[in-house]
Amino acid sequence: MPTTTKRRRTRLISVVLQFVILFAFWLILSGHYDAVHISIGAVAAGLVTLLTNDLFHFALSHGERVEVRSRLVLLQLWRFVAYLPWLLSRIVMANVQVAYLVLHPKMPIDPGLLVFRTRMKKSIAQVTLANSITLTPGTITTSLENGRYIIHTLQRPLAGELEDATMQNKVATVYMEEKEPPPATQWVHSLGEVEQ
Repeated sequence: MPTTTKRRRTRLISVVLQFVILFAFWLILSGHYDAVHISIGAVAAGLVTLLTNDLFHFALSHGERVEVRSRLVLLQLWRFVAYLPWLLSRIVMANVQVAYLVLHPKMPIDPGLLVFRTRMKKSIAQVTLANSITLTPGTITTSLENGRYIIHTLQRPLAGELEDATMQNKVATVYMEEKEPPPATQWVHSLGEVEQ
């Protein structure tokens, strides 16, 4: 296949993929499926795709220094959609745990910082993990640099799935990274105690 044809095909895939993702996101968040809302969603998704596709295409084709492969992208998208119910269940469970801590008369919180590294190489996988941690009540990603995370947590058990690498391996599955063993962790109560 000539290089020009290949580039056009790659660009078309990135345009269609971005539009479909944005439009699906609109439909999920709007909750209205009449002609007016669907039309507004299609126009909005089309406009955003038109204005930002150069950036999206560059991120797909150059960000990880790999060629865009439509099957691979669609497989990762499907795995990400399958990951969302698991993440939602963890968000609900963490909400209950945090509500218990806050409503308990003694308020048994013991805030601290968890420091660990992940073996995931892809930046999108690392960012997905950071966002998943932040979305889960009781934990927030305060720093992510070269695979090294600093996580603030209200209580150590809230970060249990990070200590045993459960969440890391769920994200690794989405982006076809190797699964990892439980990471070496460091628990501290201030940034001054974090080992460099």
